[in-house]
Amino acid sequence: MHVLRAERLVDGTGAPPVEDGAVAVDGERIAFVGRFDDARHHAGQGAEVVELDGQTLLPGLVDGHSHASIIPGEGDQIGQLMAPMHESRLRAVGSLRCDLASGVTRIPVVAEEHFLDVALKRAIEAGRIPGPRLWVSTRAIVSSHGHGAALTLTDGVDAIRRRIRENVKAGADMIKVFATGGVSSKHTSLDFHSYTDEEMQAAVDEAHRNGKRIGAHAIAGYGLRQCIEAGVDAVEHGSGASDEDLARMVERGTWLVSTQSILYHEDGIEKVDGQVPEIRDKLLPARAQQAENFKRILRSGVRYACGTDSVHGAMWFEMQKLVEFGATPMQALCAATLRGAELIGIEAETGSLTAGKRADVVAVRGNPLARIEAVREVTLVMKDGRRCDGLSAF
Repeated sequence: MHVLRAERLVDGTGAPPVEDGAVAVDGERIAFVGRFDDARHHAGQGAEVVELDGQTLLPGLVDGHSHASIIPGEGDQIGQLMAPMHESRLRAVGSLRCDLASGVTRIPVVAEEHFLDVALKRAIEAGRIPGPRLWVSTRAIVSSHGHGAALTLTDGVDAIRRRIRENVKAGADMIKVFATGGVSSKHTSLDFHSYTDEEMQAAVDEAHRNGKRIGAHAIAGYGLRQCIEAGVDAVEHGSGASDEDLARMVERGTWLVSTQSILYHEDGIEKVDGQVPEIRDKLLPARAQQAENFKRILRSGVRYACGTDSVHGAMWFEMQKLVEFGATPMQALCAATLRGAELIGIEAETGSLTAGKRADVVAVRGNPLARIEAVREVTLVMKDGRRCDGLSAF
């Protein structure tokens, strides 16, 4: 057994920090969480103690929205999805390594072609490549004229049901549907909606009938309201949600996945695609709208998590923007840990530092409750009880 000791511990639940906090790890699981003296007593005199002076222990981060094979700063995100599998695989392996090094231990991958995410998930679980554990959606449900249209296009109720069944058979953990336009495509407005009411309802019904959660790319307008009424489990992005939309999401228990990095980070849309006039004309208003909208999201009480949308290694930035827009540092940390686990239904296994859960633990230098940017300074990453931060393994 090993004991990780730090100046403080933030468990991800929103509870006050534990000073001189510690996590006792037994194999893949957390055995004890609390003050160091109690953890040392629980672990026994033979336990190895890892001293993390001046640092804070956190749960492993959950990037609630990403694509393994996309690097937004390289531009043409849809073109990247359409690339041959060997090219996509090379991008993905490096990006997932970057995510893990930044403290991310779990990621929902919300659309890949070639069933690449299934192959990556299996390779990580087998120990062949490093990376966070993946929760995969496989091929997106996207119309032939919609934002996100890559290689796999699906039109009509019967085709949607068939595609979801194929995805489930291939190993999908969840389903992803593109419902509205997006910033990074030239041919769709943000309030464009791709599917009819019947098609959207078929997607939700088929996902739920197969026991899968369904998330929807939805920015604003009728397409966003359509998703809520159809019963999607999560609205991804949702930056144009009205007060009425948010109230309905609260009523129905719909999650919102906030994605700030893709809009604001220097390696997001701006770097290449943001120089295209048709995209820049959407990017600038979307940025202007986002700060005020997030304040309304906080006031509404809607459940929210956060994700980088493939700006790999940028969860620190995602949390920094949440705080800038009105969240407390504690709220931002919860959004990036336990709320992300709840989003995809794995909170019984991970998302907080709780005895019995998998030992997904991160240490950062300094105090993120005083300065949220501290989450950028990762010194230790443990996934399922194993060190994977490039330092000496247990």
